[in-house]
Amino acid sequence: VMAEHREDIIRLWETFTTDRAEVSRYLMDPKRESLVYLIGFHLANQARLASVLDRTEFRHKLLSQLSGAEAVHLMDLGCGSGALSLLTAQELWSYREAMEITWEMVDKSQAFLDLASLGIKLLAGDEAKPVLRRQKLDEYLSREVANGAKDGLVWYQLGYVWNEVARHAKTSTLLLRMLEAGLKQGQRVLTILEPASEDLALEAMKLRDRLTEMGYVMLYPCPHSQGCPMLETARDWCYSEAVWDRPPLMKKVDKILKIDRQRIGVSAYVFVSPDLIEEGHIKMSPTGSVVVGRPVEKASRDPRLQQKSYLLCEPEVDLGKIKIGKGTIELLRGQVYRDVPVREKKVDPDAEDKPKRGPQKPRNPSAMKKRPMRPRES
Repeated sequence: VMAEHREDIIRLWETFTTDRAEVSRYLMDPKRESLVYLIGFHLANQARLASVLDRTEFRHKLLSQLSGAEAVHLMDLGCGSGALSLLTAQELWSYREAMEITWEMVDKSQAFLDLASLGIKLLAGDEAKPVLRRQKLDEYLSREVANGAKDGLVWYQLGYVWNEVARHAKTSTLLLRMLEAGLKQGQRVLTILEPASEDLALEAMKLRDRLTEMGYVMLYPCPHSQGCPMLETARDWCYSEAVWDRPPLMKKVDKILKIDRQRIGVSAYVFVSPDLIEEGHIKMSPTGSVVVGRPVEKASRDPRLQQKSYLLCEPEVDLGKIKIGKGTIELLRGQVYRDVPVREKKVDPDAEDKPKRGPQKPRNPSAMKKRPMRPRES
């Protein structure tokens, strides 16, 4: 199927990313549609979210601290195959298996809901009873807004949904109203994943600012919860990168489709309501500058002096640059750049009274002296 319908599958993937309402133009069979989605998106999206959650855990211990809660309700809007919720549950259970997790999966496709339900039962067992809602988002959100915010710890999952919702004023308004009501209720976590392309990532950046203005606190990728400084420049946009150690099946799929997903990109954000921090459920740690710009090579005749220049988003709500040698490991967008402290030389108070050591003789007197290296620019 993959080799025979390669072009159709690629067009379908592109349509899923930009306008899921147009999927029927390329694929009418719901079961086949869900199969293609599973092959093309499920594992890749889990890999994207895994990198985001790993970095958030490293910086703020999000998962390990939240796993101490008695229960969490995962609300997955436009759930597709359930990739985000399944990965989130798996990560939480890796810290505490006794944590109670409930699911609420929303999608207009019954084939996707069936696929998500199967994944939940395979992960949590037959006793899992996920709530499956086959509805359009505006219908579901209208009911949620009318009923009021849910009690308890709720984790909203928005995977590749905003790029579709943003074009519909009614749906986007309802979604923001639901998120604001949840913020006032408290005990909220929000994960957003969007494509890394410029136009869609910029829309996600604008949503990020609306949510921080609303009162949500940023955990990833930003080192602050102020306005995004990258929105003030048209030269670049913010997204995250990760290197994916693809399983053998995905390597085979990529080879057939003639694509390479070893490096994956995603416009990703993680927010929490401030009460989780104020009440000590999440203890935030200071975050260093975050890499947000791709490297620019600085040419030099001497390969030892070649440098890469990275754009950094700094905790002081500003953009900065850092130059590093070409021989160092390449930094990925979304990673924290940690300055290496300069080691101070130990001072010997009796150094002036000691005789200075003479120049050391070379082992091979006839060897040519090496030309001293020029110091690197700071």
